Amino acid sequence: MKSYRLVSFSTLCICLLFLFISPFQDTSSASTDKYQNFKQLSQHESSASYKVTTKETKSPVLIFAPHGGGIEGGTSEIAQELGKQNALYLFESLKSKGSRDLHLTSTHFDEPTARKMVSKYDNVLSLHGYSGNEKHIFVGGADRERAKKLTQLLNQNGFPAELITKGHDEIAGINSGNIANKNRTGKSIQLEISQPLRSAMFHSFTSKGRASSKTQTFYRFTNVLSTFASTSY
Repeated sequence: MKSYRLVSFSTLCICLLFLFISPFQDTSSASTDKYQNFKQLSQHESSASYKVTTKETKSPVLIFAPHGGGIEGGTSEIAQELGKQNALYLFESLKSKGSRDLHLTSTHFDEPTARKMVSKYDNVLSLHGYSGNEKHIFVGGADRERAKKLTQLLNQNGFPAELITKGHDEIAGINSGNIANKNRTGKSIQLEISQPLRSAMFHSFTSKGRASSKTQTFYRFTNVLSTFASTSY
């Protein structure tokens, strides 16, 4: 009996350790969000605490960043750079503190302008961030063929990338309820970019500093994505 208890306690410790070091710890589910939909968010947050930026073009690709500003740092700047040649939807937190409160997981993200824009496009490239410990990218989404192609392209250009498979539903981006998959084809690509990699794209990784401190890593990364968008659709 004592031996059984010892094994059980050891197993429990290992499980708890895994939870603490999991690279997905920054990726949120609806259960950890403060608000469960945009209606709740807008009822409790000042309209001055967030900003929606859109740009419609004849491009077949919509760049979609629902966690910009201080929510998932760096995704705004990446989206804006890619938006120079593509359609753009960007939701940003403008709060100096508590930006995390404005995070809505993609299956619950239903901001009206976002829903309208996504429904107009065949292809969506969705940008997200997670904490992580290394410079790394998880590539997911319902558009599996193009997601695989993008994974290969990123690796070829020196950006460690991994194609997400089933079993990582929180970041896989394959759920039909994911707003990025509510486009006309029902297929999108979702990128989860680690914080170490996002930090490497700026000399100053602060809300005010990022816009004017982009590094060569930033431009190499956005060039890979721009090339992919212009040649794969």
